Amino acid sequence: MDILARYDSLDEVLKRPVLRKELFSAPVIIDTIELLRDRNNFLVRVRSKEGAEGIAAGHGSQNSKSWPAFGGLISRFQGKDARDLDALIPGDNGKSGGIPFNVQVAVLEFAILDMMGNTIRKPVGELIGTIHNPMISVYQGSRVVELRQLPPEESLEIVKKDLLESKAKAVKIRAGGGGVLDGDNAPGRTEKLIRMARETFGDQMVLGCDGNGNYTRKGGIRIGKILEEYKYAWWEEMVPFGWYDDLKHVKDGLRIPISTGESEAHISTFRWLIANDACDVVQPDQLYFGGMIRSMKVARMAEAFGKTIVPHITQYGLGYIYMLHFISACLNAGKFQEFDLFSTRDANGNTIPIMYKSGDPIVSYDGVLKVPTGSGLGIVIDPDYIKKHTVVKDW
Repeated sequence: MDILARYDSLDEVLKRPVLRKELFSAPVIIDTIELLRDRNNFLVRVRSKEGAEGIAAGHGSQNSKSWPAFGGLISRFQGKDARDLDALIPGDNGKSGGIPFNVQVAVLEFAILDMMGNTIRKPVGELIGTIHNPMISVYQGSRVVELRQLPPEESLEIVKKDLLESKAKAVKIRAGGGGVLDGDNAPGRTEKLIRMARETFGDQMVLGCDGNGNYTRKGGIRIGKILEEYKYAWWEEMVPFGWYDDLKHVKDGLRIPISTGESEAHISTFRWLIANDACDVVQPDQLYFGGMIRSMKVARMAEAFGKTIVPHITQYGLGYIYMLHFISACLNAGKFQEFDLFSTRDANGNTIPIMYKSGDPIVSYDGVLKVPTGSGLGIVIDPDYIKKHTVVKDW
């Protein structure tokens, strides 16, 4: 298939609706949308005319200067039928895209999906597809700073302690970090970390490596060949963001699967990456990328060309909850999904207190998490925590 035919095929995939509108026999009118604030932290709460409610947590890296765009989203969504969510979610047209804007869209979408799920008593995953993955295996992706700065002996001991909680059967380490491309904090540190991680965790542990944009195409291939030698399962984000031709060069020069996409904000970029076979695994962050509907479009494009999806999850708010619901409906989900322990920190550094509607908390059974089965997002945020937030009125 030539490149133009590949693009045509992807464009047909993008035309398919995501939200399962047929599940709703009557309109679900979005009556109110509220942005709630407690210092640096934000929540979004929506209600339908029928009285159903949905609520979602904001993203900790976005401060109050980013949120005035939310006023325009209220005007766009309020009073509309939530069954038309596919059309209401902004696409790639115009100049309004980018991560700060996408985060606002995503949190509003999560709240609306929570409300819609509560309306018909179905989990969010069933609203955006068929449940393929009620149980999800995770890889441990914690300890970014330690893995990039501490000597391998020290950082791996910390990772081992985290494994007592996650019980994961896969771990991601970090490469590079010397402040310049192809640099390191100490000569040979990354090469030693790659070798020691395999020795520490054994041949049965699935290992991956994140380059965090620290390498040129030549450096990415050099480290990639070392990863292949030690039988690593994936090589992630090795070249700087936006260096797409270099990413393609690295992919063509290695056998190890290449992962990318955590910083992308546009559907058109994933369209290029997939059409040009520049990666094997796509990783849209559901907050940075603008929500589950946009992410499902990427998952479907990837599926059309035999690629898998492993979304990046941010370390603030309820990222792992959103990931579980999204991946539950992805036919081409990767074998292991990213997980940074059971962290629910808000932007003020506080834990978001939640209860699971199913009655049993999510725990890791040998590195496998059960997707929440209650309606909507499957959780209830402590009402006393919500009361600490006030409705934003001054945009």
